[in-house]
Amino acid sequence: MIWDIFVILIYFIIVFYFGFHFAKNTQKEEDFYLAKKEIHWVFLMLSLVATETSSLTFLSIPSLSYKTDFRFLEIAIGYIFGRTIVALYLLPSYFSGNTISVYEYVGNRFGKSPQKTISFVFTISRLLGDGIRLYVSSLPIAFLLERMGFSVSPEILGIIALTILSIVTIIYSVFGGFRAIVFTDVLQWIIYIIGGIFALLLIYSQFGSKEFSNVIEQLQSLGKWKVFVFDYNQTGDNSYFILFAIMGGAFISIGSHGTDLMLVQRVIATKNLLSGQKILIGSGIVVFFQFLLFLCIGSLLFVFYNGKSIPPDKVFSHFIITEVPSPFLGILVAAILASAMSTLSSTINSLSLTWARDWEMDKWFSPRILSLFFGVLLFFASLIPYALVDTWEKGILEMGLTIFSYTLGPSIAVFFLAKGKKELPISGSLFSFLFLSSILTTVGVGLVWKLSFTLLVPIGFGSLLSFVSIGKLLKKVDR
Repeated sequence: MIWDIFVILIYFIIVFYFGFHFAKNTQKEEDFYLAKKEIHWVFLMLSLVATETSSLTFLSIPSLSYKTDFRFLEIAIGYIFGRTIVALYLLPSYFSGNTISVYEYVGNRFGKSPQKTISFVFTISRLLGDGIRLYVSSLPIAFLLERMGFSVSPEILGIIALTILSIVTIIYSVFGGFRAIVFTDVLQWIIYIIGGIFALLLIYSQFGSKEFSNVIEQLQSLGKWKVFVFDYNQTGDNSYFILFAIMGGAFISIGSHGTDLMLVQRVIATKNLLSGQKILIGSGIVVFFQFLLFLCIGSLLFVFYNGKSIPPDKVFSHFIITEVPSPFLGILVAAILASAMSTLSSTINSLSLTWARDWEMDKWFSPRILSLFFGVLLFFASLIPYALVDTWEKGILEMGLTIFSYTLGPSIAVFFLAKGKKELPISGSLFSFLFLSSILTTVGVGLVWKLSFTLLVPIGFGSLLSFVSIGKLLKKVDR
């Protein structure tokens, strides 16, 4: 146990080094948020992958194959299609000006009201969604504290873990800025990929080569290797029906990588359009193989824990804490920290950016002060899942995807309208109202009909386009 803590401390020291090493290059706003566009596209691509992956991939993707099969790869295929559309259709517009925040592009086309509205929605969705990610990453740390003999409730241990994780992330995000975050992301990506491969090999070693062949046959006979779902269930959940899954994955990726500032920031921080396109499409391919790695872990854990009652969302955390020997436990916990901190630091930086530029707070506060504020706010958002997880019907990964799916559809529609050559047929304030109304419509439709997250994004997309068309017709009638 002492060696595990030592490994984690070494990891924290390295993270601090990156933060303070790059602090001297973050005096100006463009330095703090885009690193002067000097970073090579490969590092930005890996930073993008690390940012979007988070602890949900490391801990929750295995739960999906543990419960069912490899059908989540359908979503990953949709991701590649969606990123390709963004790279070829939306991205050229982002490189046509000198904007730092992608929402400035909306402001240039439609005015300040839509720009601030979409920035506000981004802020709320990021705080809620990444609060869940921060919560998930605290679980194994809480287990580790419990093994060390802390005789307090799991909730208190979780809050202690969240506090430690938040403090470290806030410090290097505030001092190092975007450049430190990118290179720390790359380091963290390497750590958690090594951690995932190590976990897979460790599970394999538990079976032995001869027994492992029987494991493969058992998983095959149970249908645990199935990727594509062709059966449409008229009464059940069709989240992974092949058409809905690939289409939903594409829409989610268009929304996240085309309209979400935290992810788009890594793309527009490169030197030119071609490099940005490489970042987008390449990241989709890397993410596909990441999902494959962690789905393999989940399927093997299904056989390893056969007959034991373990909540699927906590099965990988349980394996790490109970089966991994010291000091390798410290390495895997560091991998979990890496997957969480890469996302959280990026969230802090992007929230600071959008409020500095889209809300013009840079007139009053420095980038570091804004980053500190949103880091603290994100910590409090991470406490919300304690009141929700026990009553949420789906897994925590799908919970996070559902929260983002409510806003992604209308956000995509905003950028596709902005891409068009025609002027907005309605006023900016009315457009902002319709944008918020389309989000509420998506939430209402999703809850009433209990729709899967793969359908929410296209519904939100169609809602805003329909509302704008109706507004345009009403304007003509008034004339």
